[in-house]
Amino acid sequence: MLPNPLSDTSGLPGALRVFRDAAEHVPAYRDFLRVHGIAPGDIRTAADFAALPPLTKQNYIAAYPAHQLLPHGRITGAETWSASSGSSGEPTYWARGPVALRQSIELHRRILRGLGADRRPTLVVIGFAMGSWIGGTYTYQAITALHRRGFPISAITPGVDVAAVRAALRSLGPQYGRVVLAGYPPFLRDVLDEPGVADGLDLRVLMAGENIGEPWRDHLLELAGKPGRPEVSTLIYGTADLGMIGHETVSTIAVRRRAEQLPSLRRRLFGTAGVLPTFVEYDPGYRYVEPDPSGALLFTAHNAIPLVRYRINDEGAVFGQPELRAALREAGCPPALRATTRSARYLVLNGRTDVAATFYSVKITPEAIRAALADAGLVRTLTGKYLLDSVADERFRPELVLRVQLRPGVRPDPALAALVGKTTVATLCRVSSEYRELHRVSGERAEPTVLLDDFDSPRYRYRIKHRPMRQVA
Repeated sequence: MLPNPLSDTSGLPGALRVFRDAAEHVPAYRDFLRVHGIAPGDIRTAADFAALPPLTKQNYIAAYPAHQLLPHGRITGAETWSASSGSSGEPTYWARGPVALRQSIELHRRILRGLGADRRPTLVVIGFAMGSWIGGTYTYQAITALHRRGFPISAITPGVDVAAVRAALRSLGPQYGRVVLAGYPPFLRDVLDEPGVADGLDLRVLMAGENIGEPWRDHLLELAGKPGRPEVSTLIYGTADLGMIGHETVSTIAVRRRAEQLPSLRRRLFGTAGVLPTFVEYDPGYRYVEPDPSGALLFTAHNAIPLVRYRINDEGAVFGQPELRAALREAGCPPALRATTRSARYLVLNGRTDVAATFYSVKITPEAIRAALADAGLVRTLTGKYLLDSVADERFRPELVLRVQLRPGVRPDPALAALVGKTTVATLCRVSSEYRELHRVSGERAEPTVLLDDFDSPRYRYRIKHRPMRQVA
């Protein structure tokens, strides 16, 4: 069953129900509580709940057999399985069931209503990867369910194939009053980069997988034939672990764009982050979200695998509607907000602590890059220190730039740069199924540009702990 409507707009009553159900019916969670000396009956208040030890992939998902993570220990409690990208080494498999699907349908209904897909015959062109990854199948299931419920909507699933997406836009797009193009942000930019591909279409854009900058959004809207219309675009925040967590609305986009212009509002909402974070609305009846003292986000959700205070290494902050309105007033902005639901809350996503860069929505981990640079053919010439940036060129096309530090006495050499690139691509293809698919489809465009820095380069000086994780919007 979906959680009942909540009187507490934080979502805590629903989170306590998830906890009690998991403690009673999920073998792995019962054992997890036993190991930590926790009696389920003692957890009654918000303070009690906040004292529960967080779950992680390492201490919970990987520590128990899959069937023990499901209610009553039944493996068939999973209706379907989705795989994570494998960005942390090996793919993790996540059970999905009817509750997650119903939530996805409802959240897609809200998003598509915001994009006007409930009022005109609409074609949704799904450019997310199809297969065992969640993005494509999750979207497809929601769209077809909405069709059965009376939405004037159809779907086509070309996946991450630029030519196939363009063909669908040209052939089917003109027969619909509206087209929603769904996919990873840089992939959609590639699709729309061909002149005329959006001509004659009333195009909307639905994105997921990585953060975007507002100048980048403006550029994409120009390519889509919608300059100055940010409301025709929506970014989703979701993960394979939890499904859809939140999504942009007209209000969140407006607040984010205003914060880019007002330093005081930006500091109040987003801190001192150099890159403007993702900012979305979420439904606390579906996801209970807490920032821990370090800023890591903890999620409680009633999924096929119930999760209680689960940490996925995303960092950020949460705001209720009163707090957000107060921040807007203090910055001298009209506090007008149009929330999708009365209980809606807002989430700031600053990024991942275990990801070096995001490229075409593929999460590239420090471990993968370190493994590539530790190759026997490179260790005598490289120190192992690096900087990995996902940048946009002058035409807003994504480019992966890998800078590596040479050992003392080693001089830059084009052949060495080529070897670093080749080794890095081979390693990423081996450890990440999503990168492997991206490289298969995109070829050289998915490969990093390698720059070699001398040992005494100031980029690597005075670092007590080398931090290779840096993204440029």
